[in-house]
Amino acid sequence: MRKNEYLTLVAMEECAEIQQALSKAIRFGFDDHHPSRADETNEEQMLTEFYQLTAMIEEMQKQGIIEGFTQEKITQVKKNKIDKVYKYMDYSKGKGLLE
Repeated sequence: MRKNEYLTLVAMEECAEIQQALSKAIRFGFDDHHPSRADETNEEQMLTEFYQLTAMIEEMQKQGIIEGFTQEKITQVKKNKIDKVYKYMDYSKGKGLLE
């Protein structure tokens, strides 16, 4: 395995860990915590996993594996995503599927 593959796999693992943390937050609440980790809420766990993924993406950029986006492009991608989420949220509300 090459270094670029290794770093990419670690980033993939972080994606799965974010999914797990978000699932637990939905099931038990953002302010709840795992019984063996009373010092870290589900919110903190989710944010930790997010920033660990961010660290991996930044490392992949640093290593020249990916180029990354300009800050302007990042801002536009985020805005487009939020706009799309609310568009389809309104659609779900209109169908009676979302409160």
